[in-house]
Amino acid sequence: MTQLARAGSASRRTDADVHEGRRHDLAVAALHTWSEYGYSQVSVRNVARRTRFSHGMVHYYFQSKDALVAECVRIIRDSQIFGAGTANAGDITSYSQLVADTICESLRKNRRLHRIRFDLRNQSQFEPSLRIYADEIEGEYAATKDAVRARYESLGCTFDPPFELLATQVDALRERAVRDELLGEDLEDAVSTMRADLLRVLPKNR
Repeated sequence: MTQLARAGSASRRTDADVHEGRRHDLAVAALHTWSEYGYSQVSVRNVARRTRFSHGMVHYYFQSKDALVAECVRIIRDSQIFGAGTANAGDITSYSQLVADTICESLRKNRRLHRIRFDLRNQSQFEPSLRIYADEIEGEYAATKDAVRARYESLGCTFDPPFELLATQVDALRERAVRDELLGEDLEDAVSTMRADLLRVLPKNR
């Protein structure tokens, strides 16, 4: 490869990195808009208002609201906000404590992403075009649920009522904490209440 060719290759890589970096920054701005004001306020124009880029520049990277939403969903999916699957524990009670702690830490670190997830899930009931995105995130949650259930079963846990009812209850506690924090409750207070309730409903040693 000639020196000129190597320089050209490096330039292309740099241009690609800059392009992806700007897309990511704009998507993060969209995530902030979504988490603070709801899905209805996610638009190319509103993202331009929250960044140093013009409306035309944002439109260059994301030609539609749908493209913005798709990138936001990809970021949420890749953030692994449900990670509570196969943590090591010696017994059922210890594992439940690990699950509760992991859920609480995820809410501390990713409360905006959890807020968007619930908003997206609710909005998708009324806008069919959003269902593919809601299903994408809920698919990640389903995979985590399967891992958690398998770990409990490996520790000798049986579920009565069925595990799906427990998972629904756990998710409702997460949604309540997200809503309480959004409505002004201190985050740590919301997390503390959620953890106490999680430990009440999660399985224990017999």
